Amino acid sequence: MAGPNLVKPFSIAGFVAGEIYLLFAALAPYHNGQEVQMAGKIWRILAASLFFGPFGAVVGMGVGLLATGIFRKRP
Repeated sequence: MAGPNLVKPFSIAGFVAGEIYLLFAALAPYHNGQEVQMAGKIWRILAASLFFGPFGAVVGMGVGLLATGIFRKRP
């Protein structure tokens, strides 16, 4: 009997972690300490959300595949 399939939970967790990291990256001030205007923040969040979430899900899928392979029960 095979072990649990952990790909989907890890993929969902990777997507959520990518979106949380997106908020930290997009809402950070510039290097010189200057604040970003609200319209700029919104555009940064919208543009970055197309990349951070799906790439986080792909990384989570890879980790889930590794975890499934490691925790698989051998006959």
